[in-house]
Amino acid sequence: MSIRQGVLVTGGGSGIGEGIVEVLADRGWRVAVNDLDADAAAKVAARVDGIAVPGDVARDPEAIVASAVEGLGGLQGLVNNAGIIRRGTLADADPDLLDEIYNVDLRAVILLSKAALPHLREVGGAIVNLSSIAAATPQMGGLLYSPAKAGVSAFTSQAAVEWGPFGVRVNAIAPGMVRTAMAEVVYADAELHEKRRSMVPAGRIGRPDDIGKAAAFLLSDDADYITGQTLTVDGGFTKILIDLLPHPSSH
Repeated sequence: MSIRQGVLVTGGGSGIGEGIVEVLADRGWRVAVNDLDADAAAKVAARVDGIAVPGDVARDPEAIVASAVEGLGGLQGLVNNAGIIRRGTLADADPDLLDEIYNVDLRAVILLSKAALPHLREVGGAIVNLSSIAAATPQMGGLLYSPAKAGVSAFTSQAAVEWGPFGVRVNAIAPGMVRTAMAEVVYADAELHEKRRSMVPAGRIGRPDDIGKAAAFLLSDDADYITGQTLTVDGGFTKILIDLLPHPSSH
């Protein structure tokens, strides 16, 4: 990439978001790193020669985009990565908790994208949203996470149709199992790690940079005829789920 283009990555201070930031910076993008944790955003931004844009995506989506545009001198890409997961059951869920999940995992994606649209259409930019394999394969006790992520994939399709005539592409990534600090309680257990690893056809648990490389592709000109798609990045895990069912012994 000969010209350093500007991209905003939400939730970029840790985990998958940090991996996305690092890959994009390595590919020549100048990154605005957003995170609720201002110190984390500043630390990652300094490491990649980017800018920190701390803020709550659920409360200040327009201000976050405006700060990124000002700091970068424009905007060619947006990666909506920030998200939360809360445990519980739908039957017992407090409405305020449901609002919290919806506001971060879906509403913020929509409002950030809307705020970025005028800037992206000026340059033929692109949006990448983070969905999840949970959008199609919900987990017991996952509350509104799966419905919200399904909404992200549906919004991606809708926005791609409406904004394609403006020259703006919109795609999503659905990560599978990825080893991050948040998930380390699972992967630090050698037995659990091996059980999960053995279920992935690719033979390993995903890394944040796996998602970063997918995001870099979808933002790039190599993907200029791809829009409205949700790309599953899970090492093939969702393709073998039926094999996890009990089967009769072969004779």
